[in-house]
Amino acid sequence: MGYTNYWKQYQNVPDKAWKSIKKEYEEYIKPVAGNLIEDRSTENEIIFDGDCETFILSKIAKIKPDYKGQDPSFNFCKTRAAKYDLAVWYLLTFVNKVCPDIEISRDR
Repeated sequence: MGYTNYWKQYQNVPDKAWKSIKKEYEEYIKPVAGNLIEDRSTENEIIFDGDCETFILSKIAKIKPDYKGQDPSFNFCKTRAAKYDLAVWYLLTFVNKVCPDIEISRDR
């Protein structure tokens, strides 16, 4: 059985908001999550691995679909409710706070 976090990103994250998101991730989430996550972030993406799927949040919104019928705004990360799920959900709620146009939801 799976447990998944979802978000829809219709546009790029503004520079000021991205700076705030990256700061929250670097100064709070990474230290608190500790060895529950393996960070592989870049300048324009927050990427970390946990016990299931890799979480990837991009500053740059995907606009062009890869195939007919795809919703390029749709993103997800299946965590199976593993311990790193808290880091994923916390970051998404923070993102939604600074970028309310990024819609978030989860299976529970």
